[in-house]
This record gives sequence, C-alpha cells and structure tokens, in this order.
Amino acid sequence: MMGAVTSDAVPASASSPDDRAVLRPSRAAYGRALRANLWIALPLLVVSLVRIGLNWWLLPFFAIVVVLTFGGVLLYFRNARVDYRDGSYGVTSMFGVRRAFTASEVTRVVTVTSLLGTGMQGGAPQLIVLGADGRKLIRLRGQTWDVAQFTELADDLVAHDVPRDAVLEPISAAKLQERYPKAVAWWEAHQIAFGLLLGLAILVAVLLVVAVPVAFTSS
Repeated sequence: MMGAVTSDAVPASASSPDDRAVLRPSRAAYGRALRANLWIALPLLVVSLVRIGLNWWLLPFFAIVVVLTFGGVLLYFRNARVDYRDGSYGVTSMFGVRRAFTASEVTRVVTVTSLLGTGMQGGAPQLIVLGADGRKLIRLRGQTWDVAQFTELADDLVAHDVPRDAVLEPISAAKLQERYPKAVAWWEAHQIAFGLLLGLAILVAVLLVVAVPVAFTSS
C-alpha cells in the first residue's frame, strides 16, 4: 500500500518545477520502524482482545482505529515534504498545509544521533530546526526519514549561517526536553505517565462501548 503513495527517499532530495530541493518521507525508514514495533504491538493487541473478550460491540471501535491509522499513513506519505532553495524553506504537513520560513528566522539546527525510547533498537536519529524563543519549525524523525536527508538539510542551514548543535550521545526525550523545552512535547518526554493516562482513557471508552448497549438491552 505504501509503495503506491510514495517512493523511497534515495537519493535524498529531488527537484520541484521551480528548482527547489524536495525531501519526502522514506518508505524504507518507515518499514524499518514498523518492523521494529510490530513484534511488541501484536502480542499486546492479542492479549488485550483475549482479556476484554471478542465482543461484537467493539468491532466499530477497532474498525475506526484501523481506518484512521491507514488513512493517516496514506496522507503522510502523499503530502508531507520539506522543500528549500537559497535560504528559503517550506514544510508541508500530512494535510497539505505548507508553512514557509527563511534561514534568518532559524536560531539553531539540532541533530540528534540517537533518541531513546522510540521503539527502534539503539534509538532513532532526529533533526530539529528551532525558531524564535526555541519554538520548533521542523522536526524530522528517523522512523520516517533517512539520515542522508537530515545531513542534507542541516548542511544547507549551516551554509546559511545557522548555528548547529550535534547531540552525539544517546539521549532520552526527557533530557532532550530539558535542553530544548519547546522542541519536545510533554507526552513524549513523560511516556510512562502518558501511557497510563492513555490506557485509562481507552479502558473507559471500551467500558462505555460495552456497558451502554448492555444497559439498553436489559432495560
């Protein structure tokens, strides 16, 4: 399915009609990340289904999750991209919305060799472009982008006098947030707390889906 909506990002960049370099998500990188997480996700899903029970009232819930997941993947690989030329940069989201900025608006480019806790063995590389007040302008993750793309974009920014921070040692999301508070989201820096809250929310949703039909049936 993914092969129908994107090609692998090798070479790292292509050119648009107006001669701008264009970076797109890498199918190969996404495949590696998917395989790394699948062996964890599938057993957890099976155990959850066995404990909850195969109730047909849950089928619409799981169907919605599957549709949203695959729809998001399709949109991401079809629309997401980074383009640049002569110190001008553009970032297009999975929904096709483009945001532009120039090198003069960038305060720092951060390259992370290994961000831990990403589900990939040894961690995943990251590239973060920061603007005024440390706010995030771009973040490319090793789960869906290749290191060659990180290098190409970082080198172009440095060539336009943007300072570069290279985080060579493995680092957790919490530690990265301490260094760059606006570059890492709360949920990513506190994965255990977020996981507990998410699990509680899913449990409540499942109980509501199961309990409400039973209440109406028994009344």
